[in-house]
This record gives sequence, C-alpha cells and structure tokens, in this order.
Amino acid sequence: MAKIFFLPLIMAVFLSTTQALDLTGDWSAGKGENIYIRQVNNTIWCYSESTVKNENWTSIAYGNLEGNTVSLNWADVPKGNETLMGTLTLNVTSDNELQVIDQTGGWGGKEWRQIKIMRINSGF
Repeated sequence: MAKIFFLPLIMAVFLSTTQALDLTGDWSAGKGENIYIRQVNNTIWCYSESTVKNENWTSIAYGNLEGNTVSLNWADVPKGNETLMGTLTLNVTSDNELQVIDQTGGWGGKEWRQIKIMRINSGF
C-alpha cells in the first residue's frame, strides 16, 4: 500500500520541477520581419513589424500557450499600411523555433506553411 502512495507524490514533484516554456524575446520570420514576444504565464502578447520599406506592415497579437501550441488573434495597426486581421497557430518546435501550422487573414502571405520563426534574443 505504501508504494502506491509514493508514486503520485514522486510524479507531482517531478512535474512541478520541469521548466515551463518562456517565449519572451526577439524573434524573426526571415529578412525584414521583427517579432517581439512577451509571455506572462500562459498569456502571449506579440508586436510584429516589417522593416522592408515596400512591405510596410505592423501588427499586434494576443493569445495563449497550451502545451506546445500558441494560439493568437492578430490585427494590423495604423503604423503600417495594411489593415488585415485573423488568427495564427504556432507549434513550439524548440526553445528557439516556432512553426506556423495554421493562419487566417493573410498572415505571412501565400507561403505561410514554410514560415519558421527563429529566436534572435531572449529575455530582457
């Protein structure tokens, strides 16, 4: 009987000591895109902008992290020239890489399935 009691206790200690994902940092989806992510617990805030003059867009996003999936609602803001909005779903493939797995509203253009978001700098 004592062995059965200790197994849940050991599992609870192990699960409480595993490190959670922290996506806070500077990210890039390629040349000319800066993405700044702030994670507070499981809530994700995101500011993105194009640094290429002929692709002038700026967007914000808000959502959450569940397991290895980030689900965001995003919208362009008046700093850029675009007025799109939609959803974005990302798979956390590592501490330094996010993979777009679904989107609506035109985020990332036509080739969005090829987009990997890479961490440039973490922490502040």
